[in-house]
Amino acid sequence: MHPVLFKIFSFPIHSYGLMLALSFLFGIWFSGWRAKKRGLNPDVIADMGFWIILSAIVGARLYYVFLHFEEFKGNLLSIINPFQGETVGIGGLVMLGGYIGAVIAAILFFKIKKLPFLPYADIVSPSVGFGIMLTRIGCFLNGCCYGAASGNPLAVKFPLESPAGAYQQHIHATSLYPSQLFESFGGLIIALIVLAVARKKTFNGFQFYLTGLLYSVLRFCVDYSRFYDINERLLGTLSHNQVICIALFILFGGLILKNILFKEEIVASTTPAGVTANESVSTTTDKA
Repeated sequence: MHPVLFKIFSFPIHSYGLMLALSFLFGIWFSGWRAKKRGLNPDVIADMGFWIILSAIVGARLYYVFLHFEEFKGNLLSIINPFQGETVGIGGLVMLGGYIGAVIAAILFFKIKKLPFLPYADIVSPSVGFGIMLTRIGCFLNGCCYGAASGNPLAVKFPLESPAGAYQQHIHATSLYPSQLFESFGGLIIALIVLAVARKKTFNGFQFYLTGLLYSVLRFCVDYSRFYDINERLLGTLSHNQVICIALFILFGGLILKNILFKEEIVASTTPAGVTANESVSTTTDKA
């Protein structure tokens, strides 16, 4: 594990923070590139990017605080204070909360700007998968978001100085599931599936809905390998994240089914020249 990758003078560069930053920067660049290629305004992606980053972090933090509020009862300022002891940063983020926060912020952004949401949501969707892949690599390097004890050949032995290693020693386990890598690989698969689907003629919003659907399935499955205290599982079975995943699966699956049953207008495979971000886009291409 490498919680700190290197130092700039005496300032440590943490692996998780770096991979999180890379996921956002790559996502904005890749989405802007796809937007330009498909006749949409890449500046919209850049403008939206700041709010997405902010909302994702706030959403991830609020979700964590909601689930672990007892940690902050004696010091509410620690919820937002990035200076904790000798470290800089906010520890305690839940990716699912970040995803929900980012989606809400994006919907509000496009509503305020009076721009079509779904064509741009489709453009951004593969970046969500790549973001999961990069961020979970950061989790693995940091030794957080670890899995339950396992003797499986795929299991990993974590060093004692990492959170995963401390837990592993506490329960006297030889190794733990690398849940971070399971989800990282799943994020890559989501991105590749969505990019493959983008080559086909689909309705506006399909890539966005499909990403949400696949992410809910991925997180639901990965959570079976994750470590959770017994009080973090409903009736000792489902984690809080799995409950949210069921709701997301029903929501996005229902939206896909609705569009198929009611035969929404199919998106053309090419975008006419001259289509701008201020126009209602019904012929957005999504060929990757």
